[in-house]
Amino acid sequence: MSSIPKISIGMPAYNSAATIGACIDSLLAQTFGDFELIISDNASTDSTRDIVESFLRQDHRIRYSRQPENIGANRNYSYVAQAARGAYFKWMSSSDWCAPSFLEKCLIALEQHNDAVLAAPRTRLFANDLSTATDYSYDIEILDSTPAARLQSLTANMRLNNAVNGLIRMESLRRTRLIDPFYSADVVLMGHLAMLGKIILVDEYLYYRRMEIATLTAPRDSQAWRKHHYPQMSARVLFQSWKRNVGWFRACLGTPMPIAERARVVNFLARMCYWDRGLLMNDVLGAFQYVAYRVMRK
Repeated sequence: MSSIPKISIGMPAYNSAATIGACIDSLLAQTFGDFELIISDNASTDSTRDIVESFLRQDHRIRYSRQPENIGANRNYSYVAQAARGAYFKWMSSSDWCAPSFLEKCLIALEQHNDAVLAAPRTRLFANDLSTATDYSYDIEILDSTPAARLQSLTANMRLNNAVNGLIRMESLRRTRLIDPFYSADVVLMGHLAMLGKIILVDEYLYYRRMEIATLTAPRDSQAWRKHHYPQMSARVLFQSWKRNVGWFRACLGTPMPIAERARVVNFLARMCYWDRGLLMNDVLGAFQYVAYRVMRK
């Protein structure tokens, strides 16, 4: 095995003691073994560290770091990508599971399609244990020939963002801002990747995604969601819809394309802003409420 692995796997973790062991086991059992596993512990308060350190003693491919304080989920996801050294990168939730041929099959797909930036297999959803897994029917494949068409296809067809857990060309991922600290930044990242190239669907069920309240952000109340993304209450929690829409335009500007094609993308993003006008206005009202709250506390 070379000193620089072909694939880097980034696993952000927070209080994952109940699931991280099985997750790591599924990665160490991969048929393609030239990878590094980068685990970033987001200041867990349970036994996550102890479990990871037991694996560290068994396998030199694992790299572990612990954040001195909780930096928020999105920043932790970006952290593991920034630490990666491989030519290909995969995010891995500390609660999910991969079939043994996951890396091998996704790598073959990318090496066979030079115009693709990401390959991801079909998904099964489960709760509690793998015996409950059911097939998910809406995994995406984006094969359109132009950035504007791929972006529109992605936004029209994405439901669960399972594909972000696929295998990504690092040279393409480096062009992006990774997962910025705002709501739905993972979808913006996928949009940027779609503008950069095609997204291949590997037609096998190799990814198992855990669907429980403890591992999801969408079903949580607003306070739980805020703490997931912003552990320390501050003004950074404001203007989420504005940040998301700015993120879309940044992704457009960060993608090389002809002027006419860029105009088509900008036109589509402008329409998205119009569709989001209610959320954008709510952000402004929320900012006024936040300022009033801070003034009243003084």
